Amino acid sequence: MEARLRRKVRVGDLLLEKQLIDQKQLQMALVEQKRTGKKLGKAITDLGFVSEVKLLSILSDYFGYPFIDLSRFRLDTALIQQLPETQARRYRCLLLSEEQTGIMVGMADPTDLMVIDDLQRILKRPVLPAFVQEDDLLSILDNVYRRQEQMASIAGELAGELQSSDFDINAIVSASDTSEAPVVRLLQSLFEDAVQVKASDVHIEPEENQLRIRLRVDGELQEQVMKEKRVASALVSRLKIMSGLDISEKRLPQDGRFNIRVRNKNIDVRLSTMPVQFGESVVMRLLDQSGG
Repeated sequence: MEARLRRKVRVGDLLLEKQLIDQKQLQMALVEQKRTGKKLGKAITDLGFVSEVKLLSILSDYFGYPFIDLSRFRLDTALIQQLPETQARRYRCLLLSEEQTGIMVGMADPTDLMVIDDLQRILKRPVLPAFVQEDDLLSILDNVYRRQEQMASIAGELAGELQSSDFDINAIVSASDTSEAPVVRLLQSLFEDAVQVKASDVHIEPEENQLRIRLRVDGELQEQVMKEKRVASALVSRLKIMSGLDISEKRLPQDGRFNIRVRNKNIDVRLSTMPVQFGESVVMRLLDQSGG
């Protein structure tokens, strides 16, 4: 098996040998690969010549790596998060289990020896590769990491913008009418996260030294804490503008609503603001209108 690990597998030749494709199909896949830049195996499965499950099963047998069905695998969220999100997405991989000889890692392409070497350097433990379906892997990464790194990064950017500006916060958020504005991107990321996990409510709660964001999912509140406390007022002001509310009124509760499109879904947002000790809190009820 060691020899197989160190030589580049020729997927096309392997499938020809197994009589799963013919020469004409291989040539069509090579043209598709050249046109799109995909890997050959991806081009073959996208053209429908071989199913992804069949291809991964053959590669699993060839390399001696397991093929893991993620829909039936018991995942350990704490273990997965030991690898930072940026690296998990860059390398298309997922930490699956800790074994005596190393860490089993589900990978979209376990034949990439450079990625395996990088992961071993990052994890400081031997990597035991496993084949997994790429769409399943990416779906799990979305659910586990849930854009929290992205939101934290944008919140830091927004806090810096607010700190360096001599203008009133309301003026800043009123002018932020492009998708590139940090406050707009932060809200977009927040709504994408909420829709992805099917949250029914979003709570924005400013505290003395931090901002607490809670999502209600299946009756339970899941939270993320941001240290950039000034971000809260910018978020609330932006939401008031979207709802047609009075951004100068901070002492009385207000109710409003607006509609947004997130992840190809039309979401009706019903919003309530409430004065609290360190600013204004917001509760939003999300209603998916896409299903009629």
